[in-house]
Amino acid sequence: MNRIEVSDQLQLVREQLKLPYIKSAAENCSPESGDWDYATANTKTETHCFHTYPAMMIPQVARRLINMLGRCGMTLLDPFCGSGTTLVEARMARLNAWGVDINPLALLIARAKTTLLDITLLQRHALCLLDSFEQDCQRIRKDPEYAPIPTFFNLDYWFKPSVSRQLSALRQRILAIQDPAVCEFFRVPFSETVREASYTRNSEFKLFRMPEDKLAEYNPDVGTMFFSKVARNLRGMAQLAQQAKGSTWVKVLQEDTCHLTSVPSNSIDLVVTSPPYGDSRTTVAYGQFSRLSLQWLGLSWEEVRSIDSRLLGGRRVVTLADAEHTPTLRKILNRVAKEDEKRALDVANFYYDFVQCLNQLCRVCKLEAKACFVVGNRTVKRVPIPTDCILIEIAERCGFEYIDRFYRNIPNKRMPHKNSPSNVPGDLGKTITQEHIIVLKKVGEGPKDDVN
Repeated sequence: MNRIEVSDQLQLVREQLKLPYIKSAAENCSPESGDWDYATANTKTETHCFHTYPAMMIPQVARRLINMLGRCGMTLLDPFCGSGTTLVEARMARLNAWGVDINPLALLIARAKTTLLDITLLQRHALCLLDSFEQDCQRIRKDPEYAPIPTFFNLDYWFKPSVSRQLSALRQRILAIQDPAVCEFFRVPFSETVREASYTRNSEFKLFRMPEDKLAEYNPDVGTMFFSKVARNLRGMAQLAQQAKGSTWVKVLQEDTCHLTSVPSNSIDLVVTSPPYGDSRTTVAYGQFSRLSLQWLGLSWEEVRSIDSRLLGGRRVVTLADAEHTPTLRKILNRVAKEDEKRALDVANFYYDFVQCLNQLCRVCKLEAKACFVVGNRTVKRVPIPTDCILIEIAERCGFEYIDRFYRNIPNKRMPHKNSPSNVPGDLGKTITQEHIIVLKKVGEGPKDDVN
């Protein structure tokens, strides 16, 4: 049994929990830039500091689009809201906001980031949790069965037993918090701690176990990890409270943008979103990233493992002929199919789902509403996929008109600049290093049925 100690570092964190530092509003504001890169900008102000998440839109891009096209009192929609970057920016700009996503972890983070809570109350809960955690560690030394460890698929493959015991004690205390919003606030740093304290290679979003030679020496300080993140999130919440004044609301829905959502028809003034660049299985594995956290938070293995298959393009429901929506897409599918017909089907199904999303956006947007998409153009089987052009062609069939575009280099994206498309050693291809910001306007009602 590994000995569980309460570190001296944890006592330093205790002092941080007492007095969260609040920057002035002027310090939080990023200066406007001539370009859209924001290569040196601080992307972790306010509650943007909460929890890492794959392929996050940086707040400066969302903020700039909202400042350009929105105004106080409007209603914004992010149909692929992820961890809520756009929703936070909408709240600070005095816009009401809807966020839609399938991933339960993304929705947990988005709700916590946009729900204003009393800092003094949160501090009090944090210090109580810290006291309880120290007591629990003492009890675990005497009774390893204290704080029962949940059972789920491959638990011991990903977590050292001593880590699981500490996580179980924390989880038990957090879930006992009666106030739902306060409980969610603490579930977010717990989720991040789960992944960081696991055997995963934390430099990647997909689930890869660290090398065998590093496992024995890996002894994460669970308490310091968790409470350091709590202190960081307290500061972020305090900063948000300074700027998110007024009576605006944020509503976060666990729904599928491909289908009819609870967002009312003709209610949206502005869409700001960064949709997936391709199907989750072959681009960013959102479900894999979320898997360990969601299992610790109590979701069933069946629900957790199904996330990636329920995202855009996750299911093969159409043939290549069914999905040929635009001239550009038709040419691309033919080129990819010559190399690999199954991969062409992946591309076809991704854009088939994308059409359903555009139809739903046309339903909820008011006439003249602007819709901004931040997209990247990936390659499949060495065939460049011009998502920006395909998006515009699809949108024009779904009741939108192309207005403008901007370009953004990706200086700090957590993805390699090269990958191996053929899985042959040394055979490398480029990944996405630039984003296209496409601005559309709703000008019509769009088709009544899916575009085919």
